[in-house]
Amino acid sequence: AWAVPSERRGPLTPYTRATADTAGWRWRIPLQHRVGNGYVYSSAHIDDDDARRALLAGLEGEALAEPRQLRFEAGRRDRLWDRNCVAIGLSGGFLEPLESTSIHLIQSGITRLMSLFPDLGFGATEIDEYNRVMLREYEQVRDFIILHYHATKRSDSRFWDQCRTMAIPASLSAKLALWSGKARVFREQGELFTPDGWIAVLLGQGIRPESIDPLAATLPAGESARFMAHVRDMIDKTATAMPTHEDFIARHCAAPPR
Repeated sequence: AWAVPSERRGPLTPYTRATADTAGWRWRIPLQHRVGNGYVYSSAHIDDDDARRALLAGLEGEALAEPRQLRFEAGRRDRLWDRNCVAIGLSGGFLEPLESTSIHLIQSGITRLMSLFPDLGFGATEIDEYNRVMLREYEQVRDFIILHYHATKRSDSRFWDQCRTMAIPASLSAKLALWSGKARVFREQGELFTPDGWIAVLLGQGIRPESIDPLAATLPAGESARFMAHVRDMIDKTATAMPTHEDFIARHCAAPPR
């Protein structure tokens, strides 16, 4: 990956933007005094210099420093807890930053360790349970990230061709099958990403179910339409009454001028 700060231009937006590129994706993170930018790319599909040029060409403002290169290999250990050693955070694994899950996995690792904290015997039962639960959590995050890449219709580069046609984990295949049939999404115990998050990506990537949950057909259509109209109206009124992101920051938590 390459990362570089740039001048902020235009209004301060209340969200981070991730934009697909030829061999990966670019991030744009607006801050009060600058914008953080980066390009996460596959080095098998674009060389470092071309990726650097692509990042700089896509900046909205002037670069404030030279781009900094960050190299990583995604993956995790086979065992996060072995005897009297526990690997937490980057010592245990790293998944590419599309969903910014590193801090969550650190917190989850600490919380689960506290709940299974050993005595001087370091019993195998607690160690095995910790590894089982934490490795499953890594796999759940992995599946959600893979969905962003695999659920694409892009065919304009070798990278996206590979993502679209690659084999995916059985756990993700099962989730896609449930959704594609009758629009069902289930959240496993302890899973980070909610059904809302899964549905946003699935619909956003154009994956629409073939049918609906039969229980949904028992609801009167008119009543459902009125309820949805009420929800839309409340959201619209609430959003209209709120200050803009930039106004709120200026009023409550403005950074010192530079």
